[in-house]
Amino acid sequence: EPRELTEEEKAMCAQIEEEIEALKAEAEEKQNAHERLKLEVDNYRKRTRAELAQARGDAATPIVKELLPIADEFGLARQNLKFEGDGEKAIVDRFDDLFSRMLGTWTSVGVKKMESVGQDFNPEFHEAVSMIPSAEYKEEVVCNELRAGWVLKPAGAEQ
Repeated sequence: EPRELTEEEKAMCAQIEEEIEALKAEAEEKQNAHERLKLEVDNYRKRTRAELAQARGDAATPIVKELLPIADEFGLARQNLKFEGDGEKAIVDRFDDLFSRMLGTWTSVGVKKMESVGQDFNPEFHEAVSMIPSAEYKEEVVCNELRAGWVLKPAGAEQ
């Protein structure tokens, strides 16, 4: 049969309960601090990833600007390539393969060919050379591209 606790035992129990509550509060405090530190580390990682991507893009920009005219020349050359035999077709196929690989590499560093034909004319992205009537496209729509446009996309980053 249970007996009643003495005053000394009650005081000891009260002290133990206080210590338990203090330890719980301390554990919660440490858990909160841990969560804050985890968030700080995650944010730091995201920020440094974004900064690194930005730095890479900034470094690539002048190089890409120098290479864009070459891509334009490739495009014009491809339009003018005609082939009659298998040997010439093999040359054109190799040319197409090289051009595709070049564009794939550029895409991997954030450079993308802009699709203009069929899009509404936007002076921020298009340079008007002339206006021609078109049965296929309405007015104020790009109906022919004389020189390709390119977009250097900002690097994808998490926030």
